[in-house]
Amino acid sequence: MYDHQTRSLWSHITGEAIEGPLQGKKLKPLISIPQIAWKTWKTNYPNTSVLSVQIKSRMEESVSRDSYVRYHKSKDAGVSGMEYTDERLPNKQLVIGIQVEDKDGKKHYRAYPLSQKKPHEQFYNDTLGDIPILVRHDKGSFATVVFKRTVEGRTLTFTRVGDYFAQDESGTQWNLITGKAKSGKYKGKHLERVLAVNIYWFAWARFYPETTIYKP
Repeated sequence: MYDHQTRSLWSHITGEAIEGPLQGKKLKPLISIPQIAWKTWKTNYPNTSVLSVQIKSRMEESVSRDSYVRYHKSKDAGVSGMEYTDERLPNKQLVIGIQVEDKDGKKHYRAYPLSQKKPHEQFYNDTLGDIPILVRHDKGSFATVVFKRTVEGRTLTFTRVGDYFAQDESGTQWNLITGKAKSGKYKGKHLERVLAVNIYWFAWARFYPETTIYKP
């Protein structure tokens, strides 16, 4: 992607300008849910506004079809068809790419393969670097959420208790879309979100070759 003011070319994965007057500068990422079904989002955030995107022809951009259907079904690694292989996973394996910074300022990267075999969701209590994290992906809504598992200085362990909810060992129940505790000891508290993206393995591994892969 490029900006209109300087025509600098930016990586949408790292947020860094790779060419142009702003080369080397980085955009600050906004941490949210990378992808989610509209129905699920609206249920949890009923007052959401919807952005209507228009292209130069003044015709509304289609939201009913995916312009990259052929690409998703092909084995091409990159929109130009270039080949790339990190043989730890297939190029087109979908993963959740997560990055955290530990207490010493070192960055850690991990890929969580999205399984086609599990019927409902993937749910993991994990630790990346020295950061305890909770990773949850729901196959139905395609919602992916990643939170730090530390609340008020205590590391919590979570168990899934239903659609979009989890419970920690204190008995507190948490909404995993909003990250807010709805009942129990921590009622009203929010879990801190972690930067995450749903992405093809070849793209994640290309930009973060030092990444590890989660293994249950």
